[in-house]
Amino acid sequence: MTNEAVLEVKGLSKVFESGGFLKASYSVKAVQEVSFELFKGETLGVVGESGCGKSTLARCVLNLVEPTSGEIRLDGNLLAEQSKKEWRNLRTRLQVIFQDPFSSLNPKRKIGQTLAEPLKVHEGKSYDEVRPSLEKLMQEVGLPRSALDKYPHEFSGGQRQRIAIARALVLEPEIIVADESVSALDVSVQAQILEMLGKLKDEHHLSYLFITHDLGVVRNFCDRTLVMYLGRVVEAGPVDALLDNPLHPYTRSLRDAAPVPDVSARQSLEMLEGEIPSPANPPSGCPFHPRCKSATDICSIEFPKTVERGDRSYACHNPNE
Repeated sequence: MTNEAVLEVKGLSKVFESGGFLKASYSVKAVQEVSFELFKGETLGVVGESGCGKSTLARCVLNLVEPTSGEIRLDGNLLAEQSKKEWRNLRTRLQVIFQDPFSSLNPKRKIGQTLAEPLKVHEGKSYDEVRPSLEKLMQEVGLPRSALDKYPHEFSGGQRQRIAIARALVLEPEIIVADESVSALDVSVQAQILEMLGKLKDEHHLSYLFITHDLGVVRNFCDRTLVMYLGRVVEAGPVDALLDNPLHPYTRSLRDAAPVPDVSARQSLEMLEGEIPSPANPPSGCPFHPRCKSATDICSIEFPKTVERGDRSYACHNPNE
C-alpha cells in the first residue's frame, strides 16, 4: 500500500425522491456527506447493517447511480466532468464484483462469451484473439480452461463467484468494488475466495473497495474500514485499532454482536438492540441515539461533528475512551 490516492470521495450524498400521483412525496437520504480516500494497493472496508447505505455508496462510485451532491475523483479526474467517451475509458480502470454471481451472469451465454464481451467492446478484439488470455485468467481464479465452454448453471456458487472475479479482471482495472461478494457463500468457500482475492491484489496491483456486513471478514482482509450508520460514516480508521478499541458506540456494538467461540465471553459484551431507523424518517440529532446506551440529551438534538484523532476519525458526543 502507498500514500497515493487512486480514488477520492468528498461530501458524497444521494437522496432518492419517492411518491407521486395520489401518494405523498418523501425523500430518502441513502448516503449523507461521505468522504474517504482509497490508496493504491489498499483494501478499504465499508461495514454496517443492512440499510446503512453501503451498496448505494458503491453504486455512486461506479456511476450506476448518480450522486445528488459531492465529488468523486479517479486518479485525480473529477468523474462528473467527464464526457461519455472519457468516462467509458475510465470505466476500464474501475470494475465491480456483485453479491450474487448467478443473477449477474447471462444464463444464455457461455462463460467464454461473457468474459470476452468487455474486450470486444473496449478493444475491438474477437473471441479467437482473446481465448488464450481468457484460458490463463481461468487458471488464475482456480478454474479449468474448459470452464469457458460451459454455462453459468453448470457451476456451484463459489465457482460462479470465481467467474465473476475473472470478468472483473478482464480489462486489467486498478480498482475493484466488491459489493458483499462473499456474503452468499459458505464459510469455507469464503475463506478460499478471500485468499484468492488477496493473491490477485498483489499480482495485479489492485485496490479494493470492499463492502460487507461481516466484521470477521473486515478484520482478516481489510487494511482500513469505514463504519456506516443510516447513510453516514460514524467511524473510520485502521482495522485492528478500530476493532480492538472502537471509539463509537455503534462500532463497539457491531463488534460485540459478532460471533465469538467462547459463549461465556458474551456476558460482558454490549448487545445491539432495536432496528435501524428508516432513512425516510431519521431521528433528530445523532441517528444512533435511540439505540445507544451512552446517549445523553445533546445526542437527540445535535448531530456530532467528526473528530480527527491521528489516523482515526469518529462522530460521537460520548465516545468510548
